[in-house]
Amino acid sequence: MIIPGANRRTVRFKLPHSSLYIVPSLILLVLIGFFVTIYLMNTYSLQTANNMQRTFDGQERQLVDQITLKNSELEQLQTNLIDLSQQANEFKAKLEEIKKLDHVIQLMTQTEGTNRTSKKLSALSVEPPNGASSDVGGSEVPVTSQDVSLLVSSTKQGLSSLVGDINALLSNLNESESRLQEAERLRSITPTLWPTVTHSITSGFGIRIDPFTSKPTMHTGLDLDGEMNDPVYVTAAGTVVEASFDNEHGNHIIVDHSRGIQTEYMHLNKMLVKRGESVTKGQKIGLLGSTGRSTGSHLHYEVHKNGVQINPAPYLITDRKDER
Repeated sequence: MIIPGANRRTVRFKLPHSSLYIVPSLILLVLIGFFVTIYLMNTYSLQTANNMQRTFDGQERQLVDQITLKNSELEQLQTNLIDLSQQANEFKAKLEEIKKLDHVIQLMTQTEGTNRTSKKLSALSVEPPNGASSDVGGSEVPVTSQDVSLLVSSTKQGLSSLVGDINALLSNLNESESRLQEAERLRSITPTLWPTVTHSITSGFGIRIDPFTSKPTMHTGLDLDGEMNDPVYVTAAGTVVEASFDNEHGNHIIVDHSRGIQTEYMHLNKMLVKRGESVTKGQKIGLLGSTGRSTGSHLHYEVHKNGVQINPAPYLITDRKDER
């Protein structure tokens, strides 16, 4: 019953007896639901926090592992950089040896410009290789980023210098190769060999008493003594331009060596080459004999320069026929 005031009407409510149980039960259920909700939320928050902590711990471990790996890779890169610097210095030493060899080649060729090129190469500085000895020591001092930067800069400069040196050396080696090839070609076509095994000259170049007429005549070659059928060697590489017989020269061979030089081999007992055939220096081209205008077995040897017979003696500088 509710009594609002003296001048108002009294209102009465009548509740069933069951409501005395239902209402407290509802309140109790609400309270239980509230506490259950609080518990579930707290449990979810704890699980979420744990999950986040595990995720953070995993990420932290992964980050630490990555940092450790990066540090290891950085140390490896520094080690590789040091090795590269040492290899660059070792390569410089090898390059210096090649330069010395090239200088020797230049001296062998004896061509113009050799001294200028060799001096240019000698002026190039080469540092001795690091780590040449296995006995080392010293305090352990950590490497700083400035040290690494200086090493990178010096190694880069050294490699750039190496590239320049290599390009210059390759160019010079190409020139040396060309000079060597030309020197070898000139040597092969220059008649410097003795054409016979024996080096006995029975009649020299110049005026002499003719063995048949007993009158002074010009002897235009060298008479080299020898036994019948001794080998006769061509004194330089060239092309056979004549291989024939006549009553004066007998069996004779003329070889053209280019550059205006020809050699002639007379009184052969047998010719082993034909006209048009290419011959190499020291090749056996015939057998010594006494054909034609001859008093006995010997080789009459001539050298022609631009069609004129000259003294062959200055050309005979190599004792062995196989010294090409």
